[in-house]
Amino acid sequence: MVVRTEMLQDRVSSNIVLGSDDLELLQRFLEAWCEENDVSPESEEAQAIASGLMNWYQFELGDRNNLKSGLSTPLPESEELETLLRKLKAA
Repeated sequence: MVVRTEMLQDRVSSNIVLGSDDLELLQRFLEAWCEENDVSPESEEAQAIASGLMNWYQFELGDRNNLKSGLSTPLPESEELETLLRKLKAA
């Protein structure tokens, strides 16, 4: 499954610069979510999740380097992602 990196890049705030490794990591998260939930990467649902991932990664995740190196503790939950997931389950 190939998710267009442009989908993630379109969601990036102009104030925060993300490297290609950041976008690759987020793309892997999005691909995994789409596969797990049987959702097309081109769908509106995937776009909403991509937006939530970008918001979480840029503004809510305390230290992005911890995520890249692997975490020993669970990730903090994002209220925006949780809301989106609840809406998708209800649909």
